[in-house]
Amino acid sequence: MSAIDPVTLSLQWALSYPFARPQQAFIFVNGASWPLLSSEGGFGGWRVQTGREAVRLKALLTGRQLGAFEAGEYHAVAAVGSNAAPGQLRRKFAHKLDDVAIPVIEITVPDHIVAYANRLAAYGSVPATLVGRPGGTARVWATLLSDADYETMNATEDRGEIYDGVPIAPLDAPDAVTRPFEAYACLTGCLPLRVSAFASTGCAWPVGGQWEAQSMAVQALGLDLPVDRFVTENVTDANVRAARDLALSQAYPENRWIRASGS
Repeated sequence: MSAIDPVTLSLQWALSYPFARPQQAFIFVNGASWPLLSSEGGFGGWRVQTGREAVRLKALLTGRQLGAFEAGEYHAVAAVGSNAAPGQLRRKFAHKLDDVAIPVIEITVPDHIVAYANRLAAYGSVPATLVGRPGGTARVWATLLSDADYETMNATEDRGEIYDGVPIAPLDAPDAVTRPFEAYACLTGCLPLRVSAFASTGCAWPVGGQWEAQSMAVQALGLDLPVDRFVTENVTDANVRAARDLALSQAYPENRWIRASGS
């Protein structure tokens, strides 16, 4: 079997956003992802499937890690794009895979939907963003991050420049999760296209995957290119991607998110 060339791998990676993830809640511990069987009661009693056996979370985490969760020393952050994908978590926390513990739970967020941002990520994907929509609902994931992991995640999201945090109030978080929730919202707005990987209701915008998002980006930029060539050019030429990203960020100004006063 012949190897896949790097450009094709980059194309496949960009088009696979928001990347593969388990279909149930899980916990990312030291580079491994284990199914979360139950999130009832306190954090220590949550049940995790580790290979052939099910254990309590207190048996999987260090005393320091569990103690931080039990003391409320964590940040509950919705993952409306790739941040709930094990591969992306591994990439973002590669510098500390021997000491990371991130529960990933599923939540329902009222009065919001998930759409594609009007941006191009450095690796070529059109990322996602939470969008306020009265009467809408979005079924998404949420990560529980330690203070240090929260700083790392904020840096990867260019918080304050491209994304910023907005408060949300999910309907069905586990009882143990008592900290306020927030989500990343793209400051420049979004494309009028809902993300097919996250169930959203209460919005008439069409639903699509990464191919459809890339196609809408091509149209917004007024280019005459097939999607695969557009993405390939973006992942092989950082200057071209940066120029297109800036131009795309100015498209659909009617969908721009307005930063709240004092935020």
